[in-house]
Amino acid sequence: MPPDKKPKKAPSGGDDRKAMEQVIFLLVLLFFLGALITAVLTYFESFGLGTADSLWEKFVKSFFKNVWPIWIIVAGVVSGLSLIGIIYNIWHLRAINIAEEKIYNPSPEPIATGGESKPEPKNEKWEKVLKYLNSNNVSDWRLAVIEADVMLDETLRLAGLHGDTVGDMLKSAGKNDFSTLDEAWEAHKIRNAIAHSGTDFQLSEREAKRVAALFEKVFKEFQVI
Repeated sequence: MPPDKKPKKAPSGGDDRKAMEQVIFLLVLLFFLGALITAVLTYFESFGLGTADSLWEKFVKSFFKNVWPIWIIVAGVVSGLSLIGIIYNIWHLRAINIAEEKIYNPSPEPIATGGESKPEPKNEKWEKVLKYLNSNNVSDWRLAVIEADVMLDETLRLAGLHGDTVGDMLKSAGKNDFSTLDEAWEAHKIRNAIAHSGTDFQLSEREAKRVAALFEKVFKEFQVI
């Protein structure tokens, strides 16, 4: 089976056509709204309630006197809430980007006193997971999660937990055994979904990195990375 490729961005022609359809719809809607208002004014005129021009003038004056002030207040409140939402989302996304940058693009370790560097020992299996994770291939993202789950299996067995599968070992464990039990469960469930559904499981790059971060928390607690 050929490897999956990263989804391509849809051509902009479809977006342009959709935008044109929306504009046409709004124009048609305004046309029918104008026709409806004209029909209503003509109806009142037929009963001797005044000419269409005078009725329209009364309608406009009533609108700006009674409806427009309320509309300004509502629009101001909605705009303010929207601005707050935009600021919050920007701040939240910035925090996520900073956290991801620290995980996947760590700054180099400072040189120790004496001019000799002391690099931290690397876990080759975890380096392999990160290599798959930083690929542009969707199938490699799946492999990253699966390989990380293999590491989890080995880690739990070395920790003395018993069970035929990772799920069995997690069931037998408790928060007293390790504090990142919930993270291990969540990451393992995603691995199972990938293993059972194969290419039908839609795994985005952001989701793959999120799951890898869950595995990372567990491995750091057990000091395997």
